[in-house]
Amino acid sequence: MNIQETLENYNSTKAKISILQAKIEKINDEIIDIQGVNYDGLPKSVGYVESSLENQIINKQKRIENKEKEIKELKNEIDIIEKLVKTLKKTNQDIIEMRYYMKMSIEQIATQKDRTYNTIAKIIQKSISKMQKEYDQNEKS
Repeated sequence: MNIQETLENYNSTKAKISILQAKIEKINDEIIDIQGVNYDGLPKSVGYVESSLENQIINKQKRIENKEKEIKELKNEIDIIEKLVKTLKKTNQDIIEMRYYMKMSIEQIATQKDRTYNTIAKIIQKSISKMQKEYDQNEKS
């Protein structure tokens, strides 16, 4: 995983999770609608061929499973990033959070932290390098 890329996509990843959850809810609603149409849920006799309604439900359930798997992977990425940020010094954590979670510019952070642009830029790069190194070491073990 590329830490800088994941940080840059932090907010869009969280938005994507929300969108996927909304899609799952919509698919669940569609399943309920289909079940209400003509699906009786009773046991079928030997040799019974599934109806198109049952196939629709099965396909929608598979779509839900795929979306849930994608959500789990995205949440795992977010969790890893948040834990890596917490390994930094408090000042560096704040700067990373301001830059990537709050989407503040380096100039805005420099003004708020009463530091120079170059200092903030160096802190960001060093912090990302440290997190990437930590991640890579943990991946090898």
